[in-house]
Amino acid sequence: MAAKTDLTWDELNIALGGAAVTLAGGVLTISVNAVTGDTYAALTEEGVLEFMYKLRSACGNAQTTANESLETGEQLASFPPYAFGPLVDEEVSVTQLQTIALRLDTSKAFGINA
Repeated sequence: MAAKTDLTWDELNIALGGAAVTLAGGVLTISVNAVTGDTYAALTEEGVLEFMYKLRSACGNAQTTANESLETGEQLASFPPYAFGPLVDEEVSVTQLQTIALRLDTSKAFGINA
C-alpha cells in the first residue's frame, strides 16, 4: 500500500462527528459551531484557541484511524500525541505539534511518515 501523506476532508469530518465539514458549490466549510459545540453572536468573541485545540485533536484521531490498516513506514505521522505540562491551579498546559513537509514554494504541504 502507498504511504499516506495527508488526511481527507471526509476522514476529518468523521473524527469531528460527521457534521462539521461540508462541501457545497465547490466551497469547503468547517463549522466552528460544530467543532466547539458553542454558538457565537459576533466576530469579536473569543474561541479561536478552543477551536484550534478541538480541530487538532480531531486531526490526531483521524490520523490514528487512517493508520490502523497501514504498515510502519506508510503511516501518517503529522499529528503526534500532545505533551502535557504539570497540573497548576486545576489547569494543565498542552503543547500541540503538527509536523509537515513543505516544498520551497509552500504551495502544497505533505505529511510525514512513521
